Amino acid sequence: MDTRRAWALNLDADLELAALGSAYAPPDRVLRVMRARRAELAPRLLGPGDLLVDESSPPGCAKGLPGRAFCPTPRALALLERAGAAPEPAPPASVLREVNGRAFCSRLGATLPAALFVRTEAEAFALLRSAPPAGFEAWRVKRAFGMAGRGQRVLAPGSLSAADAAFVRAGLERDGLCIEPSACIVGEYAVHGVLAPDGSVRFGAVVQQRCDRRGAWLATEPLAGPFPFGEALAESARRVAAALHAAGYFGPFGVDAYTHRVGAEVCFNPRSEINARYSMGFAVGFRC
Repeated sequence: MDTRRAWALNLDADLELAALGSAYAPPDRVLRVMRARRAELAPRLLGPGDLLVDESSPPGCAKGLPGRAFCPTPRALALLERAGAAPEPAPPASVLREVNGRAFCSRLGATLPAALFVRTEAEAFALLRSAPPAGFEAWRVKRAFGMAGRGQRVLAPGSLSAADAAFVRAGLERDGLCIEPSACIVGEYAVHGVLAPDGSVRFGAVVQQRCDRRGAWLATEPLAGPFPFGEALAESARRVAAALHAAGYFGPFGVDAYTHRVGAEVCFNPRSEINARYSMGFAVGFRC
């Protein structure tokens, strides 16, 4: 029996979802970055004989194969169909957009003190002009959609520069902003799972992640030793799975988390991001 699949590794899915409803095509610089990242991800995620489909693939090259995407956005599905593959069932694009936005993560409750998802200038500037909670020195402002550390800015409390204010206003015009204290991160972690349409879920092992100072992924590795926050992360992941199911999502997902210092204390943030799709580290903790 032929078990091969065609894959579309559309690592720019968050950019497409942010622009959903408008024409979207990845800029050349995004395509260059994606090619390098695909080369890293494909050996981990694709099975023996699987075919990688991209913008340069000949039409019909994957005829008869089932198709799977990093995130089944309209553009990814079109790439698979152009190659002749039959895409697997997937949630509607509107659901993908909802559950991958930071507003969705915020609705599950703040995991850092004073963190808010804001949609108005009054809310945003009032928070940014105030002092961060004790133990934090600055605010981190995140656009509603982003990847690899893009679309974020760390702002000192008090007066904002013209460039800072422009960044805030641009984010509010798009889909709102997540504003949270800027944490001093000690270690980064993730747990991945696959959510079935009926709401049942399978989880992989907790993994450790390494990211650069901007938040861009560098590596995912198995845990080297005991993890004291395992149950807190497991409970967070179960809660995320239930929320994703309620929103109409099914498929792969991941929950990012980290430890951080507040003064002399090491604290745990059990849900810093939700990725309702595959991720660079998915195959390390979860074998599909």
